[in-house]
Amino acid sequence: MFFQVGLLMSIMSALIPEIIRSFKLSYGLASLLPFAFYISLTLTCIPAGVAGERFNAKNILVFAFLFALSGVLVFVLFLNYWASIISLFIIGSSVAIIMVIAVPLLRRSCGPENLAFHSTLNQLMYGAGAFLSPVIYSRLTKSMLNNSGGSSLLKRILSQLVPQGFEWSAAYWLFVVLLLSLVVIVLLVKFPKREVVRDSGQTRNGVYLELFRNKYVIFYFFSLVAYASCEQGIAAWMSKFFEDYHGLNPQTEGASVLSFYWLLLTVGCLGGMLLLKFFDSRKVLAVLTILAIASLSFALYGGTAVSKIAFPMVAAFESVMWPVILSLALNSVTRHHEVLSGFMFTASVGGALGPVIVGSLGDSFGLGVSLNYLFLPFLIVLSVAFWAKPLVGNKTI
Repeated sequence: MFFQVGLLMSIMSALIPEIIRSFKLSYGLASLLPFAFYISLTLTCIPAGVAGERFNAKNILVFAFLFALSGVLVFVLFLNYWASIISLFIIGSSVAIIMVIAVPLLRRSCGPENLAFHSTLNQLMYGAGAFLSPVIYSRLTKSMLNNSGGSSLLKRILSQLVPQGFEWSAAYWLFVVLLLSLVVIVLLVKFPKREVVRDSGQTRNGVYLELFRNKYVIFYFFSLVAYASCEQGIAAWMSKFFEDYHGLNPQTEGASVLSFYWLLLTVGCLGGMLLLKFFDSRKVLAVLTILAIASLSFALYGGTAVSKIAFPMVAAFESVMWPVILSLALNSVTRHHEVLSGFMFTASVGGALGPVIVGSLGDSFGLGVSLNYLFLPFLIVLSVAFWAKPLVGNKTI
């Protein structure tokens, strides 16, 4: 599931330069594409958490994948700017449901003390999907634009489905097949039963009041907003930054660097999982955030060769930030984890705010200057290491 989420989230960043060119958009209008995705994700998370406490997880996930499928079909069948906005809104809502339902399920399976490790494993799969997404986009696009030689069966099928001039949208047809496959897989997998909460008669407002009285819940929420702002602010504008400031082709070199960004996010998860086995998660978070800030500095102010390495290195250091902060948040309470998961995933609104803020500032000051905004949310992430409380046994202290 998280592999498919990575595919769906990363492809958007790879396509932004092509969408700008095909639909003749400004930076500000283009930034509304990731904004639509993340604002829908934000609006859906809390209802998804409430549904997770009331309905069967398998049924909810089947619905989520079918809903995502409808969003993908809207994108490929109606290739225009407003259809893209609607499509990304639907896909973002589906991704929210998937993530909110999956994390409490994971916590019940592995135990709270192992959640940071296994959440990082999920991040690994997310990164793997995100890495392959630009690769798939780049290769399918180049294959369809290359008229020499024979045509494969896949190319012949795609040529019938994809209008001329929109070859960059071909990857979405592959996602149609993958989403249908996931529906079948979810139907076949046996899910563990959810424990019945003793005080199930408590009102929903009472649940939220109980959670919001915990000041750390609020702190963790804004820290996740800050992280999402960094991750997507970089991913959404990296390819365009290289095109504008280093003259790289977004279809080839730009997509390659973006793919490397997601690859190092994946590889970084492996290193992060190892570190989390031996060191306190707060110390790991502090060190990697400092290294991410340093890498972003080199990416923005180094030459082409340095920038091509430094931007992906930011992802390597980002890899454990979301799972560590999310795990600390879920372990800060002893019940209502589905509802809390839904609330925490609304922090993905940072993924909408980051690209929009960078894009809006870029229209006024230039993209290179606007990307400096991302240092601020990184400092917020760094602060978690100093105020978060450790887990002892099954309770926070």
